[in-house]
Amino acid sequence: MVLSMPSTLSSSCSRRVALFGLGSMGRNHLRTILDNKDFTLSCVCDPNINELCRSINIPSHIPLISNLSEIPWDDFECAIIATPTTTHVEVAGLVLEHKKHVLLEKPIAPSEQQSKTLNKLAIEKEVLLCVGHVERSNPAVRKLQEVIDLGWIGKPIHISATRVGGYPMNVEPGNNVLLDLAVHDLDVLSLILGDLQICGSICHSSWQSDVYDTAQILLTNSLGVSSSIHVNWITPTKIRTLRVTGTRGVCFVDYIKQSCVVFGGNLSKVKRENQFDFKLLQMAYNNSDQVQFGVHKEEPLKIQLHEYSLALAGKNHRLASATQAGKMVKLAQDAIDKSTRGLRFVSQESCK
Repeated sequence: MVLSMPSTLSSSCSRRVALFGLGSMGRNHLRTILDNKDFTLSCVCDPNINELCRSINIPSHIPLISNLSEIPWDDFECAIIATPTTTHVEVAGLVLEHKKHVLLEKPIAPSEQQSKTLNKLAIEKEVLLCVGHVERSNPAVRKLQEVIDLGWIGKPIHISATRVGGYPMNVEPGNNVLLDLAVHDLDVLSLILGDLQICGSICHSSWQSDVYDTAQILLTNSLGVSSSIHVNWITPTKIRTLRVTGTRGVCFVDYIKQSCVVFGGNLSKVKRENQFDFKLLQMAYNNSDQVQFGVHKEEPLKIQLHEYSLALAGKNHRLASATQAGKMVKLAQDAIDKSTRGLRFVSQESCK
């Protein structure tokens, strides 16, 4: 994608950037900014900055700001916003109003309508608004796209995604596992399959009442390729995987390990016996074709920051636009609207 950049954009090699939010993602952004020569950190803003800076190593010369009214707007040209989702409209809206370019953490907003509001404001102010769907910058995902484009697994038939982990320390009102986790895989599936439609879903509120912490989503595209996404906040370890089944083989991707492996071959050609032979099945499985593709492993967040630099320079980049990110929010909302409610809140008393 090539964007024609607004005239307000500086041609400076090192762009001055402000960071909003010092939660878990904000701290990761802080680290990558300080390690990137394309950016110079102008200031850090968080309502709890005075408390947080005691445990976070921030260079002493960088201004620490706790109130949005104190932001030195003339000191930077772009921003990275990693505040809670419920604050995105307020914080990103204010930054855009001051004609600053924005990289906004996913999801772009709690609702599709709010995402449209931010997108409209960015267009009016002639500034760039990108959204951090970070798996776009995962080398394993980019390798998967190459594998599919080159026909290694034939035509995709079904894609299955799993993204699970422990319960967040803080769940803001209005947030849920679909907005927090599922939007990642919805975005990746959209890159592979194009426009998606929700066929149905099941959502669970297994820990807190009216907070969906588990979801199973079924989707399809215009060609009838099916997909399923499972997300939850209740698995005690992180799992981030994707399986693409095609007419010639199946590709397994591990987002965390950054691996991409294709299996195919002669399983269907094994001589059929009248009686089941487990050893024969094992031998056929072990002898099937397997190709492990080389993936140049690199932290996706660092790649994403480089993509932001490319976007600011008006060069080709793979960051999600506000329009694309808004579609992911709509899909997440559609999945909730079409869901069959599964397990509801389980009190501690009922577990005894």
